[in-house]
Amino acid sequence: MLAGRILAAATMVASFAACAAERVDVCARESGGRPYKVSASKVTGSELNTATKTYDYDALSTYVVIFWQQNQASVIKLDFPMLNPIGVEGVDQQGRHWNVSTNLYCF
Repeated sequence: MLAGRILAAATMVASFAACAAERVDVCARESGGRPYKVSASKVTGSELNTATKTYDYDALSTYVVIFWQQNQASVIKLDFPMLNPIGVEGVDQQGRHWNVSTNLYCF
């Protein structure tokens, strides 16, 4: 079920990302994992709900969507709506904790 929602989110967000989402280059690090310098989409929960035709996302929250490869994405709910070089904590759909920053140096 969760994999289906991830796939649905990736598919729907990909189709609207060019229009509504803010594209940002981020350094994303899963708790205890290695960092990844990736391009992501910064969207509101309301935009995600519209794109996925669900109410699975908190409409007032900010999310970062990272597309890893075709049909695979991480949707990370941020604890604070503004990305910065130090980083913002967040949690993805599987409960994994992330730090997402706009730092040019990803280490």
